[in-house]
Amino acid sequence: MIGGADMIHIVNGDEVGKKLNVEGDMIVWREMYDMGPLHCSWNSEEMISRRAAFFEEKLEIPSPLFIRNCRNQEMKLEGIPEGSEICLWMEHDRYDQTMLMYLLHKLADKNVSLYMVTIDRYPGIEPFYGLGQLDSKQLSDLFVYRQQLSSDQLVEAQSGWKAYTSKNNQDVFQWLNDEEHPLPFLKQAMETHLDYFPSAEKGLNKVEHLMLELLKEKVMTFRDLFHRVSEYRVNDGLSDLHTAALLKEMCTGNPPLLSVEGALPDFENAEANPRLFMTPEGKDVLANKQDRLELVGIDWWAGGVRLYKSRH
Repeated sequence: MIGGADMIHIVNGDEVGKKLNVEGDMIVWREMYDMGPLHCSWNSEEMISRRAAFFEEKLEIPSPLFIRNCRNQEMKLEGIPEGSEICLWMEHDRYDQTMLMYLLHKLADKNVSLYMVTIDRYPGIEPFYGLGQLDSKQLSDLFVYRQQLSSDQLVEAQSGWKAYTSKNNQDVFQWLNDEEHPLPFLKQAMETHLDYFPSAEKGLNKVEHLMLELLKEKVMTFRDLFHRVSEYRVNDGLSDLHTAALLKEMCTGNPPLLSVEGALPDFENAEANPRLFMTPEGKDVLANKQDRLELVGIDWWAGGVRLYKSRH
């Protein structure tokens, strides 16, 4: 076992947490800051309650479970003693980088030493999606390559979180253009974030557009579609439930853009694998003959921006 006994490790999700074999305490962080309501002015309780309602509606995650988990991990974060050494294990994609911003935003004012293990590739693993692809030894050996976070990197994370959670997406453009970017993958993640805003032409974001293009070619099961999207969108860190939630938005409406043979995955039915079909309206949206927002509306969040247009 490597690492110092006094080091506190913060990892994203249970898969990495189970494999990581290092000395010290571990906090497994379970949240999805790449989707759901956020705003820089909300306190912790308001953010948790708003997000709990969103994830219960969109992913069937029971609100009491979500609230309990968030409160417990926030208590652990607040309880970290002064003078501690903390190592954050984060991937390069939008999912992890938004989590990194949040955690550094919370930890920046504490009297602690902050380190980071973050990679976007690993020898012999292609394509590389994330740390979960590594075995326990490969993962734990990365600890020797940890980097201590500089004050400039903390400033970038804090300003990035403020821009990301602003209700005006122009703040993200301004942050990208005006800020220095010493964190290795944060700028790329924020550029990827802009792909989640609807286009002016079709009302689709780039991920939705990709899904429709793939389904235009042939009928696909959810799992096949999810794997194809993941191959194209290696910098997103899209989960299967996030992907399913995006698809559900396009399956809603009268008429919808997609039809589904069965139920898409959610928290209670994570292994569901229905077939998905393009509707004539979905084909019309791809061909610029109709607009997604006019047909099925939208009720979603991209960072701090609520995307809303009522459904007919």
